[in-house]
Amino acid sequence: MNPARRAARIAYWVVPWLVCLLVYRRGFMAWFRADDFAWLGLSARVHGFRDLLEALFLPAAQGTFRPLSERAFFMLGFSLFGLDALPFRIVIFATQFANLALVAAIGARLTGRRAAGFWAALFWTVNSSLIEPLGWACVYNQVMCAFFLLLAFYFLLRSVEAFAAGDMRLAKRYEILQWVAFLVGFGVQELNLVYPALAASYTFLCARPRFRRTLPMFAVSALYVLGHNRLAPIQNSGDYGFHFTGAVFRVLGKYWTWSVGPIFLRTPLHVPEWLMPAGVAIVSLGLLAFLARQLRARAWVAAFCLAWYLIALAPVLPLRDHMTEYYVYVPLIGLCWLGGWAFAQAWLSGARAKAVATTLALVYGFLVLPRAVYGSQSNYQLTQRVRDLVEGVARAHELHPGKTILLQGVDTDQFWNGINDRPFRAIGIENVYLAPGSDGRIDAHPDLGDITEFVLPADVAAKGVEQGGIVVYDVTGPQLRNITSIYASLAHGAGTPERVDVSSPLTAYLLGPEWYPNDGNHRWMPKSASLRIGGPTARGQRLYLQGTCPPEQLRAGPILVTMTVDGSTLDPAAIHPQNDSFDLSIPLSDSAVGKKEIEVVVEVNRTFRAPGDNRDLGLAFGVFEVK
Repeated sequence: MNPARRAARIAYWVVPWLVCLLVYRRGFMAWFRADDFAWLGLSARVHGFRDLLEALFLPAAQGTFRPLSERAFFMLGFSLFGLDALPFRIVIFATQFANLALVAAIGARLTGRRAAGFWAALFWTVNSSLIEPLGWACVYNQVMCAFFLLLAFYFLLRSVEAFAAGDMRLAKRYEILQWVAFLVGFGVQELNLVYPALAASYTFLCARPRFRRTLPMFAVSALYVLGHNRLAPIQNSGDYGFHFTGAVFRVLGKYWTWSVGPIFLRTPLHVPEWLMPAGVAIVSLGLLAFLARQLRARAWVAAFCLAWYLIALAPVLPLRDHMTEYYVYVPLIGLCWLGGWAFAQAWLSGARAKAVATTLALVYGFLVLPRAVYGSQSNYQLTQRVRDLVEGVARAHELHPGKTILLQGVDTDQFWNGINDRPFRAIGIENVYLAPGSDGRIDAHPDLGDITEFVLPADVAAKGVEQGGIVVYDVTGPQLRNITSIYASLAHGAGTPERVDVSSPLTAYLLGPEWYPNDGNHRWMPKSASLRIGGPTARGQRLYLQGTCPPEQLRAGPILVTMTVDGSTLDPAAIHPQNDSFDLSIPLSDSAVGKKEIEVVVEVNRTFRAPGDNRDLGLAFGVFEVK
C-alpha cells in the first residue's frame, strides 16, 4: 500500500476523533458535578459482600438499573483515582472514539460507501446532543449504551455478510458475539431493550432470511422489562411519569428539532429568532427528500436509518415532563447515517447535487456546532466552580478538624451541582451546612431535593459559632474565605429550630439526657428519649421523623413508636420489617400551633442489643422536623 493511501485510511478513522477532541476539549478537562457525587460516594457504603451487591444492583432513584455504566464505573474509578477526573474522562472519550469507529464502519457497510460512514461519524460528532455525554461523567451510561448497541449491530451485519457468502461457521460465530454484546448491554442502560427491534427492522428490510433469528431476542427484552418493573415499577406521575397520549407526537417533534438543530433551538450566536427554526426546516427537508428518493429506488436501508432513530427514541417519548437533551444522543446515529449517505452520494453526482449537499451540511454545522462548543465550555466552567467549592471545603476541614463548616453565599448552580448530592461525604467530611437564609437565595427544584435539609437553623448556627464549634466560609469568590468573626458579630438566634438533626453535635443542647452519643450520621436512643423542637406555625403541620432500624431489631415483628408532645400522648405508629429505614409522619394538635417550643418524647415498645454492644438500643435517628 502506497503512503498516500495508507495516510487516507488512517485519516478515515482518526479525523473524527480529532474533531471530537477539538469540539469537546473542555469536556475532556471537566471535573465532577451533581449526580456524579452520588455515584462516587457509593464506595463509602460498602463494608462487606452484601453491601457490594446492593451498591451494584439495587435500583436507584427513578428506577435506574445500571451496574456497569454507573455503579462499577464510579466505584472502581473512585477506589483507584479518588476525585481525579482525568482517568474518568479518558475512559469516556476512549469509548466515544470506539463509537465513532463503529458508526463509520457500520455506515460504510449499510450504504456500500466508505465516505458515508466517515461523514456520518463527523455529523454525529458536531451535534450538540454530545455535550453532556462527553462533559458530565454520570451520563457515561449513554456513551457506553451506544457502544454495546453499535457493537451488537456490527456483529449482526458481519453475520449477515458471512451467511450471504455461505460461511455458516463464521455467521454463527458473529451471531454469538452479537448475543454477548446484547446481553451485556442490559447492565449498562435500559435503552438496550430496543436492540431486538433494531435488529428485526434491519433484517426484515434488508436481510429477510435472517429475520427469524432476531425474534428470540424479544423474549429476553420482555423478561428484562418484567424484572425491571418488579424492582422499580413504572411511574405514572411526577417528572418521570409515563404518559401514553397524543403528547408523544409533540415530544417527538421537539426531539427532532434537537436532532437536526441545536439543543433547545438555542445558539450563542446573535442571530434573528426565526433563523434557527428555518435552518431546522431546511435540513429536515433535505434529509426527508433523500429518504423519499431512496425509498422510490427500493433502497430499504434508508428506511432502516429512520427506523433506528424512531426505535431508539421510542422509550423516552412518553416522558413528556422530563425531556432531556442527551436523549437524542443514541437515536441521532440513524439520522447521521442517512445524512452521511446523502452527502457521499451527492459527491458522486453533478455540480448541482454537490452544491446542495454542501449547503445543507454547512447549514447543519452552523446550527449545531456553536452550541456544542459553547455548551462544552459552560459545562467546564460549572464543574470548575464545583471543584473550587469542594476543594475549598476540604482545605477548611484540614484547618479546622472536628468543626462544622457553614457556607455563606452559595448560589443556585453551586447548590444543585456541588452540595445537593453530598460530595463531601466521598472525602470523609460530614458536617457541612448552608448558612441560615440560604434557601431564599437558591432556586427550588423539589424534584431534585429539599434545600432546607442543608440549611442550619439560625439558633443552632448562632450557638455553634458562639461556642467555637462552627467556622463560617464565604464561597462567593474563587477561593473560600473565612468570615467566622464577621458572622459572629452579625448572627442572632431565632428561637428553637423546627428542624433538629439529632446526629449533629451542634443540636445536642436540644436533646434530653437519655440519648446516646452520636455515631457519625446517626444517634441512638434507648427505649425512651426526649428533645425540644420549634412548634408548628400553622394548623395541619406534622412532626416528621427519619431514621434507621436494623433488620435484627425487626425479626420479632413491627416496632411500635409512641410520641408524646407536651404531655399529650399520640396514637402509635408502626415500623414494619420490610423497612430498615423509616420516615414517620405524626399529626400535631392544633393546641401546639404558635408555641415557640414543644417537648417531644419518643418511646418504642422494645429494644435490642447489637453484638459487642451492651447498650439497650431503640431507634437510630436522623432528623426530627415540624412542617
